[in-house]
Amino acid sequence: MGLGVLALLTTAFVMTNSVAPHLGANHDLLGRLTNLETLRTSGNIYSPFGVEAFTYPPGAILLFLPILWIPMGLLPFLWTLVSLLALVVVFAVVLSRHLHKSRAVTAAVACWAAVIAAFAFPPVTECLTWGQTGTLLLALIVVDYLVLRGPANGILVGLATAFKIYPCLFIVVWMMRRQWRAAFTAIVTFCIVTGLAWLLWPESASAYVSKLVLGGSELAHFSTFQAMTASSSFAALFSRPPFRPDLLNDVGTIAISVVVVAAGLFGAQRLWRRNLELNAMTLVLVTSAIGAPLAWDHYFIFAPLLLLTPLEVGWKSPLGRIAIGAAAIMTFPWFHFRRPISSTFWEITYSFTARNAILFASLALLTVAFADRSAVELS
Repeated sequence: MGLGVLALLTTAFVMTNSVAPHLGANHDLLGRLTNLETLRTSGNIYSPFGVEAFTYPPGAILLFLPILWIPMGLLPFLWTLVSLLALVVVFAVVLSRHLHKSRAVTAAVACWAAVIAAFAFPPVTECLTWGQTGTLLLALIVVDYLVLRGPANGILVGLATAFKIYPCLFIVVWMMRRQWRAAFTAIVTFCIVTGLAWLLWPESASAYVSKLVLGGSELAHFSTFQAMTASSSFAALFSRPPFRPDLLNDVGTIAISVVVVAAGLFGAQRLWRRNLELNAMTLVLVTSAIGAPLAWDHYFIFAPLLLLTPLEVGWKSPLGRIAIGAAAIMTFPWFHFRRPISSTFWEITYSFTARNAILFASLALLTVAFADRSAVELS
């Protein structure tokens, strides 16, 4: 366990000082500092809504507020370390359900798994080096979904939804399962956190609803050519070659997203009915990424969990094999190859592959959740 902790500290240091300067440079985290300064001076964290804009709901202000109290020199390292610890929690929860080892052994394995994931999976690396919130939100979801029961079930998902919209899919999941108490608890938690943010920062909350949500500013903010080139969402597929960039309007983008989300949720429900809790949860995470109008690589922070889903379905099952294949695809740094398409056949081919590899791997996972009717192979 001690070596695992040392490895985590070393990884956080290396990510902050050696990897981040070449990939991300903690721009997103530093951007939040700028946003908070804007909030302090103007009262509206969403203005101006340009580069490094605050694209989170108002409740997320409460998540980022503590970074103002951390010395600037320590902030990137501490944020990276906390993000790694959140990933350790995710691995520890999942492994404890299937390894049946002591807590010390499970914690040690989880530490090393987080270290390996940080270097082996570009979505995790990008999350750490840009200063994103992915592992923190993932930990809240995993603990709530797989661990919490009784009155506490739903609190962490509600909190995560107040910080970022996509965890709300897990509230829909509970509704589909008729687990009303968890869904109600999550909704109440979301309302309390959002209400508190509205009371503390009314101008920001009002701007978020009127300009970003109803006014369409957030969707337009992510509709640039660069964003569509890098996005692995299903809607983005139709906004780049061989399709016309203007093929979809905002309504079309939302409609496609709704269809993908519905398919993913029903696929996850099917897995849950086969008592495949981990696979169902993972499929909802996949759906939340590809069903969004825009999906940066770090949205696929759950990628390492795909290697663990066969613990539940068996390594030779179709679902297990597809999960392993999808995980393998997500270990490749596709972002290095998403340059604009030129006239040569090979450049067109590898550019198209790089832009769609993660999406197609995710769609394969969603498809097999419907198509695999074989008996579950117990590992």
